[in-house]
Amino acid sequence: MKKTVVGGLVLIVFVTIGLLLTAPLGVALAGVLFTGSVGVVLGIVPLGGPVMRIVAFLIGFVLGWIGFGLQAGILPQTTASQIITAVIVIAIITAIAALSHDKVPFWAMLLGTGTMVGAYQTAFLDAPQNFLSGSPLAATGALVGVAMGLITAGVMNLLEEEVHDDTPAAPKTPTKSDDSGVLSV
Repeated sequence: MKKTVVGGLVLIVFVTIGLLLTAPLGVALAGVLFTGSVGVVLGIVPLGGPVMRIVAFLIGFVLGWIGFGLQAGILPQTTASQIITAVIVIAIITAIAALSHDKVPFWAMLLGTGTMVGAYQTAFLDAPQNFLSGSPLAATGALVGVAMGLITAGVMNLLEEEVHDDTPAAPKTPTKSDDSGVLSV
């Protein structure tokens, strides 16, 4: 419980600082809170080593960003182009995870792609022609939030996990205690 409370308090501080620092850039509360939360999840989920989780996240993030570039530069602005881009990005992520035998965690790459899409999708749909100027701002803001979340997770991981033994004691197995054939517990 202590780990969770401290993590929540640290994230509150980081989100507040993030909002104060990024408000002039136009980053909304949902963006900072979302990306900070993503960073915490990336840092506390124990599947895959910490370095590979971050590498996988960044691979997915960059693939999501490339997907927007593909849509902005080559494909027409249609639902079909969004589907094509999503299929390509997910296929690449799946191939990387499969070929690495999930050493590059599938879930972390999806989290990275989802973070980039969440950070930039609305702005992209409003003005795809601004990809070169708008996407770096969205990506930077998202990565700052994720970094704050990773720092929060680091603080949480430094705290000793409290052990709660709420499980009932296992029943004792009868053992033979003497040569009389009487079992004792």
